[in-house]
Amino acid sequence: MGKLLFSWYRREPDMDIIHVGLCIADRDFAMALARGISRESRCIQFHMENGRTCELILVDEGADGGSSAVQLTDIRCRSDPERGILYRYEACSSLARQIVYQYYRITGRPFEPMECRRSRLVAFAAVSGGTGVTACAVAVARMMKILYGKRCIYLNLQTVNDSVRYFRQEGGKAVRRLIYELNRSGERKEQILLWMESVIAGDGDPDYLNTSAFNEIAEDIDEKLLDRLILALDQMGRYDYILLDLGNDFRRRDLHALKRCDCGVLLRQREPSQETVFTKAMLHRVMETAPALIQVLCGPRSGEERGEKVCSICCDRTSFIRMNGQIRINLRRNYGRDIAVLTKKIAGICSEYGQIRDQEETLR
Repeated sequence: MGKLLFSWYRREPDMDIIHVGLCIADRDFAMALARGISRESRCIQFHMENGRTCELILVDEGADGGSSAVQLTDIRCRSDPERGILYRYEACSSLARQIVYQYYRITGRPFEPMECRRSRLVAFAAVSGGTGVTACAVAVARMMKILYGKRCIYLNLQTVNDSVRYFRQEGGKAVRRLIYELNRSGERKEQILLWMESVIAGDGDPDYLNTSAFNEIAEDIDEKLLDRLILALDQMGRYDYILLDLGNDFRRRDLHALKRCDCGVLLRQREPSQETVFTKAMLHRVMETAPALIQVLCGPRSGEERGEKVCSICCDRTSFIRMNGQIRINLRRNYGRDIAVLTKKIAGICSEYGQIRDQEETLR
């Protein structure tokens, strides 16, 4: 357990997931290819927008993709992995293995698959305050259960704990003991999971870590400790998604989490004029850091945004109901419809990338 628990953060950050760009003229084939290979390997993630920024790019035969391009040919006899030419109609399992080889051939780095993490990691952030990042994370967790029956756990890492408006604050001492156990070395799987059980609260809609004490030490959690905490949550085998609420602090630990996550969600103001020079610089940095990023535009609608990595959330205060000192989100109104669209985009990126478009069609 010791080696398993602490080996993850020692790897190079870009060796857990291979990010592959798809620059193929036939968009339907590209989506089908991404879907098929993703089912065979959860460690390969495809990008159709800004695909040429990836270290490995799949292009049509004869297209100029540069030194990082791998060409797909219709003729089997032309397939030559050493020259970066693959038969496009090969079995998906075979193509997944060949992509791993092409990654090594082009980058010179051996690939280490992320075998130990079964749950998906989704990070929520914002370039400025007041965009509703906490409400969005909580609503997505509930919508995951409604649409897919997935179980989520929410983890707040903001300096200012805004989650107190949505969750009752319980417990305290067990959180410090959990952090102490995570900081120690040795074979302690049973102890860690025992203390993890004692700090989790909620009824699955969603679960969350008791935040009364956790947020007092949240600033002291660095990248390594965060990796251990996420891995310990995953090893419980209880959660399909781990949702991180990063707020708009963007410390080194937060950027590390964005780089590690399967999908990042960035909330920003709809009007660029409302963003300062600093927020624009942070936006550019986040877009370079997160491997798969969905931009969520907040505020009054100015037209329907279309795109695989862009969606909108309306400003609907009537969806937030205060009950017994806590805020309950009504997902049956317009806000819930927008959250459903965002949730399906997240699920598509984290599981079967090619299903995003089909799922959006069902909402219209």
